[in-house]
Amino acid sequence: MARAKKTKSRVWLIAIAAIVLLGALILAGSKIPGEKEAANPPANEENEQLPAGPEDIEEENGTDSKDGNPEDPTEEEETETPVIYAGQELIIPGGGSEKPAPSRVVKEGILKGEQKQIALTFDAGWLYDRTDDLLDVLRTYGLKCTFFTRALWVESHPELAKKIATDGHVVENHSLTHGHIVNMSEDEIRDELRQSTEIIQSATGRKPVLFRPPYGEYDNRLLQILSEEGYHYTILWTVDSHDWAEELNGRQITTEYLVDRVLSNAGDNGIVLMHIGGYKTVEALPQIIEGLQKEGYKFVTVNEMLPPASPGQDRKHIVQSGETLYSLAKLYNVTVEEIIEANCL
Repeated sequence: MARAKKTKSRVWLIAIAAIVLLGALILAGSKIPGEKEAANPPANEENEQLPAGPEDIEEENGTDSKDGNPEDPTEEEETETPVIYAGQELIIPGGGSEKPAPSRVVKEGILKGEQKQIALTFDAGWLYDRTDDLLDVLRTYGLKCTFFTRALWVESHPELAKKIATDGHVVENHSLTHGHIVNMSEDEIRDELRQSTEIIQSATGRKPVLFRPPYGEYDNRLLQILSEEGYHYTILWTVDSHDWAEELNGRQITTEYLVDRVLSNAGDNGIVLMHIGGYKTVEALPQIIEGLQKEGYKFVTVNEMLPPASPGQDRKHIVQSGETLYSLAKLYNVTVEEIIEANCL
């Protein structure tokens, strides 16, 4: 009996010791050996274990989280930057740039008219003997056109250049020497532009503002130089009449060929390339004019189809495939934010 009481007392002592030990472990915050961590700990414990967030860091640095930078600027920019698409017309702000935007390449008119319109253009290279005949045709139909003249042609025939201008046509720049201008040095290009500008202005009384590159050759370097020299539009063409050739790909360039080529390829705001010294230009011109008139075209100069452009003015850009706001900002030397603001994107 005494042994049973002694055994029972030991059991109670062990139980009390176990309870005390368990309580001590709980109070000390220790985990019970072998117990797994809870899959979903209480919210207050989870928050206590989280590292300091952006708000806490900014408060320590004395910065208000509402005015600070987002936690991930790159992701924020990608989310908020508008998407542009090919064919979209954007306004490129011109103010505040360190240098003017590159000269804009124009293959057709930009400004729309009240009716279909088209511009006949005539390049002057070396030939000149049919200039009066050409002007007579244009005078008969009451047309005003755009002439792109090689400046040394003007220097050799100032009376013809003056007559073109006196008849109401616009005389623009086709370089000084008609060389491969993209192969020239920057100094040579600027010399070509400055000399040709002076010669044309001296002969016609008007400073040229449009440039047609010889052979239609241009690159980004030339476009930037052109803009810096005051030529904000580089004019190409919609229709090449082929009047500069007697034979092309084994085919004779006849009057009928010229008429058919121009009429078949004409379009609203089109620019037709012809030449003062074209082999059959004078003969084909009356039929070309009458054919376009029957199709409802109004004849205008290239200048009439373009908005005014000068350094600091806003300009328009038609987005090409693959272009982004960032590439356009780099091209025109403006910021992405300026383009976004100008277009309310």
